[in-house]
Amino acid sequence: MNENTSFLLLNQMAGPLFRELAEDLADIMPGGCKLVTGHPDTLNMRYLKGKLIIHRAPMYNRSSKISRLYSWFKYSVVALLKMLLADKNTIMLIVSNPPFLGPLALLVHWIRKVPYIVLVYDLHPDTLICFGVLNEHSFVARAWRFVNKIVWERSDGVYTLGSVMAAKLASQFSPEKTRLGHVGIVPPWADTDIIKPIDKANNHLATELCQNNVLTVLYSGNMGISHDIDSILGAAKILSKRNDIRFLFIGEGAKWQSAKNFIDTHHLCNALVLPFQPEENLPFTMALGDVSLVALDKGAEGLMVPSKMYYYMAAGSAVIGICQGKSDLSETIKRSQCGMVVEPGKPKELAKLIVSLADSKNKLDFLKKNSRNASLEYYSRKVCMDDFLVSLRSSGIIN
Repeated sequence: MNENTSFLLLNQMAGPLFRELAEDLADIMPGGCKLVTGHPDTLNMRYLKGKLIIHRAPMYNRSSKISRLYSWFKYSVVALLKMLLADKNTIMLIVSNPPFLGPLALLVHWIRKVPYIVLVYDLHPDTLICFGVLNEHSFVARAWRFVNKIVWERSDGVYTLGSVMAAKLASQFSPEKTRLGHVGIVPPWADTDIIKPIDKANNHLATELCQNNVLTVLYSGNMGISHDIDSILGAAKILSKRNDIRFLFIGEGAKWQSAKNFIDTHHLCNALVLPFQPEENLPFTMALGDVSLVALDKGAEGLMVPSKMYYYMAAGSAVIGICQGKSDLSETIKRSQCGMVVEPGKPKELAKLIVSLADSKNKLDFLKKNSRNASLEYYSRKVCMDDFLVSLRSSGIIN
């Protein structure tokens, strides 16, 4: 690694987690880092740590299928121009969305010999196949997997978010052909100095959102097609007579409006749906959850790792995972002893678990304590970034 070695990071929606990764990489790279993104919160940051330079790019637009494709295309054009300006002293780090980034990185690698690594957040086309968007045997799905295999095997290394996802990825290409030699793991983390437990008496949002003196059941994040929001709404309806339990949804996505409609239709006074809140409120919204929920629909296990889980843990919340079979979500909960797991599509069982925690303060406090402790020991920003850097250095990707 010479004095000009740098990273070019390409992520259309680089939120807090990816921005922190970029900031920490910029600190150790002699040539710093450039991040190409359209995430509004990241673009509006007044202060950035270290030598990180932000390049503005088109924002992701999820309002319709056409707008998604168009925003992906616009971002990919900007990304390609940035890639073509990179030299051999630059290492490109691309993510799995937009899906065009992989082929573009491969093209630039062939033309200009610029190395690249891949961080897989969502496993496509498997996710689209799982939820009926694509047929597994269609030309598009087969071509997508063929291109993925080439992109991954020509990279210096492929990383993903958990061990179950890593095993799924490793079955689709030959990791030993990369410099890394295996599928690396970079688990999501939370900055435990920023996201931490805050007593409701000291949390202004608890008063504003009427969460004092109740058990707050929090769902915060994307409410997309891969998330079993219906079970949470069903549990809220079942528990509508419990004045000591309230459900708080914060986020956006394909199921956001249907969740709001359900609550309005059934006149659920124990539930509130809000859009994403400003990033400066994140420490306070995360800390509201006494019990926090992470939901995956059937079939999504092994295809994604919800990053919200690690924010919940940093905030010291007990966690209920709604998922089926073995997944990184269920394995983390089991290993950390910070919560419980229920299968998707079972709102009655979910409601029973919530009641069991509402009625047992000792049990709730035990899980909340374990949650925070596991975050500090295994899933803090420093711990995860240190492990990532060790992996990059030991494989020779950086010196």
